[in-house]
Amino acid sequence: MDPTIPTIEGVEPDLEMNDAPTYVEPPARIAARFYRRSSSRRRSSANSSRRSSLSSIHSHSSALSSHGGPRSTHIAQHLRRASIIESRKARLADRAAHAEQVRLRAAAAKAAQRVSYSEEKALAAQAAREKLLADIAARCEEEVRRAKKVAEETKEKRAAEMARLKEEMAEKYAEADRRRTVYQQGMRRPRTTSLAAVEEKKVAPAALKRSDRIYAAKVIQRSWRRHRTRKTLADFSALELNLTRARTLTFEDLTRFISEERTTAATASILKSLGVMDADQGSSGTVRVFLSGYLIVAHPMQAFSHGGSQPQEQAVLTKAGSLVDTFEACIKILNSGQPPASLQSSKEALSFALNDFTSTFHAWKSQDLGVLVDIMVNSFVNLDLILQTTKNDQDGHVAKDYLDAVRQEQIKLLAHLKRLAGPEEALSRVRVAVRKARKRRASEMRQKGIEQVPRVSTAVNEDAAAASGALMTPPATPRPAQQSVDTRIPNADSLSEIMTVLPSNREIAHEILINGSFEVQQRPWTNAHKGLVDLLRTSMRDSMQSGSNGAAARWTHSMAILIREKLMNLISPRHPLYDRIDGLLDPQLIAQQSRNGMFSYESFFGNLAGLISQICSPGRDELVKNFATNATGDTIDRLFQLINIVDLMTLDHVNFQFRLASQAVLEHGHEHEMASFERDLHQGVHTLERTRRWWADAKSMTSTQNASGNAIYAKGLSDLVLRNSHLSSTDLPETLQLDSVRLLKLRARVFQMIAVSSVLLTTKIRLRRNRESLWTEDADRLMSLDLLTVDSDRVVSLVESSHMMPESTKEGLSNFVGRVLPAAVAAARNASVAEQARQDAFHSHGTYITPETSRGDVFSEQISSFLLKSLREHVFARLAANGTAERVRTSTSAAEVLARAGMPEFLGEVNRLVDSLDKIRSVDLKSHEKWYDLLVAEAA
Repeated sequence: MDPTIPTIEGVEPDLEMNDAPTYVEPPARIAARFYRRSSSRRRSSANSSRRSSLSSIHSHSSALSSHGGPRSTHIAQHLRRASIIESRKARLADRAAHAEQVRLRAAAAKAAQRVSYSEEKALAAQAAREKLLADIAARCEEEVRRAKKVAEETKEKRAAEMARLKEEMAEKYAEADRRRTVYQQGMRRPRTTSLAAVEEKKVAPAALKRSDRIYAAKVIQRSWRRHRTRKTLADFSALELNLTRARTLTFEDLTRFISEERTTAATASILKSLGVMDADQGSSGTVRVFLSGYLIVAHPMQAFSHGGSQPQEQAVLTKAGSLVDTFEACIKILNSGQPPASLQSSKEALSFALNDFTSTFHAWKSQDLGVLVDIMVNSFVNLDLILQTTKNDQDGHVAKDYLDAVRQEQIKLLAHLKRLAGPEEALSRVRVAVRKARKRRASEMRQKGIEQVPRVSTAVNEDAAAASGALMTPPATPRPAQQSVDTRIPNADSLSEIMTVLPSNREIAHEILINGSFEVQQRPWTNAHKGLVDLLRTSMRDSMQSGSNGAAARWTHSMAILIREKLMNLISPRHPLYDRIDGLLDPQLIAQQSRNGMFSYESFFGNLAGLISQICSPGRDELVKNFATNATGDTIDRLFQLINIVDLMTLDHVNFQFRLASQAVLEHGHEHEMASFERDLHQGVHTLERTRRWWADAKSMTSTQNASGNAIYAKGLSDLVLRNSHLSSTDLPETLQLDSVRLLKLRARVFQMIAVSSVLLTTKIRLRRNRESLWTEDADRLMSLDLLTVDSDRVVSLVESSHMMPESTKEGLSNFVGRVLPAAVAAARNASVAEQARQDAFHSHGTYITPETSRGDVFSEQISSFLLKSLREHVFARLAANGTAERVRTSTSAAEVLARAGMPEFLGEVNRLVDSLDKIRSVDLKSHEKWYDLLVAEAA
């Protein structure tokens, strides 16, 4: 009870007691103030709220009490206040209960939803698991079924094998029993009636005593034979003669190896031990034929005249392979130490294979011997003609040098001929061939002497003149000097000009030093070369169609000389096909057949296709096969197709030689370049004027006063490629003359890179994109364009295909591309013109002179100029870096520098550019270091 509330006398003030208190009923007028009607007790107006508040009640009670109201007024106020508090508590409790119920319902709904989702997820996982288990069970069932099948098959095979082995063992046991019975019957003496049964025991000691010396001799002989067999096998095994090693050796090394006396002796011993060759039989011929099997199987291309393509050669190759396989199987059985009984069948198979191979080999040799003898006779005749040609030449003692060499070769050839054809036959054929060759040479010399005397024109000469007049072609349209097509009358000697022309040794060595390797490609052809081929094709067709045997003979003779020279340069004189090519492409024989109208192009093409297919690289097999099978084309077209194939084979051979020589060129190529540059300098081909001016300009543009030579060179080299001013031929120093086309190509690539970067950066800015974001795919597509054939609309369409832009932005971008693209196009055109001029110089065998370039290779847009300047400074910093730490720092910061400049997509391009310039610098400084030191001394 609040102490401030007054109490009534005789009334307990504790309101919590069970006994109800006794109150005095107030007067009606007073009670009316406190007990209002229920309809007006709960009003929301401010007045009612004010009157019903505790403060209002207290004020009223205070006012009444101050005026001396009755004591019951305070009790009523207190009760009123308590009821209000209780009602508020009840309302708040109800509201809290309602809120708790709402919260519980929401939590229940959420939990129910979560449980439902979890259940669905669990059900889906269970279904997937069951499906996976079903798949695994199906696969496992299939695997088990397959394994059971394999196991059953294996079990059946093992059972069959065991049954077979049991049968064989039973047969062996039966045979052993039979032999034992026969042996016992042979050892037992006939029984007589005077001997007891126990007397049979005395037979064995008597037999041993009687055969003691014979048995000992047999044991000694058997031991000796085993020892001799082991020694023979060890001697042959020491040779390490097997098919694997034979294939690793070259044809010459294998021939030399099987011709050694140690090899033939060991092989003869092993063959005699195997019983394939009798002891009293001559070992030389049989052993050599046997060893020829290894030579044929290991190197069929060199062993056969036709490379194993003929049916008889294929039969010899098959029999040789069977012989070698059977022999190595016998050697394996001997090494394994198996009993001699198991070797008997192998010996019989080896004997049969050797006899079969020997008969086939001799049949092939008798047929091929004539061709081989003819080739060797022709070689002897060629040597005699060389001797006849040089015997009257006394200048420089040429005849004496040739005499010794020719006589030695003739002696060797004659010895081989006597061995192959016999002494009498060899001498007879050589005499006849030499006599005919000398008569033919004498008649040709007399004919040349007659032709040198001027005579009156005859009908034949008129016909020839008419035929020559038919070959006349109208002059071509005048062209620039470097690209003009040769307008002279094409003749037969012009055939050699259609072959691919190789660069000079200096240029080849320089390319190898720069790139580490060098390959000559057949394409692209220049316009001059294409025009020459068309003129030659037309002239040859006109000559063939005119019916003039003389003109056709000249073309055919020139064609044979060209193809013969190219093919014989591809193989060594010791190659089996060398003499065949020499005989097939004999220019004199072909010319004679052409004049007589007996030359057959179909036979010629067929024979050459067969020869070329044996010496061409595997990559040209399809081309040669198409040439051999497709005989429907024109003769002239097939002839030029053949010349093209020979040209490709020549390029393959040349590129192979370049690869072999690349290491030596990398080590000593700079010495050749140094000597060549110094020779040209002394002969006045060029001076150092441009190099001196280039060095002075580079030194003046460096920021530091005492810049090092490396920094000056890096500045000059980077400015040649990355300068935003016109680069003319006079700006290139003489020391970099061999790299002029390469520098122009790098400059064209850089300008294309800058143009593409400018376009992408402008697009990013207009579309409000981050300038450091990577648009690599757009950059790759734009860099793959050929600037000489593309326009600005194509560039804009490629950018628009990846990034949507409004029409106004597209129009502004198109205008920007039209201002940036011409500089890159001009740089690309300058590089193309320089490359075309170099190709024309190659084909015309002239000196390459750097042509004048277009002056449009300058960026006028501010953003392009800024990108080019940033790239130039970055490349210069990387080239001028001193020490490993600084080079690593500049290289690793390249991505950040390019991204800051606005071209983050071209990190790889910039790295390749720096690598190319670094290679050019290293080769140039190594080759021309002496002259750069001279320039530094002059500048100091």
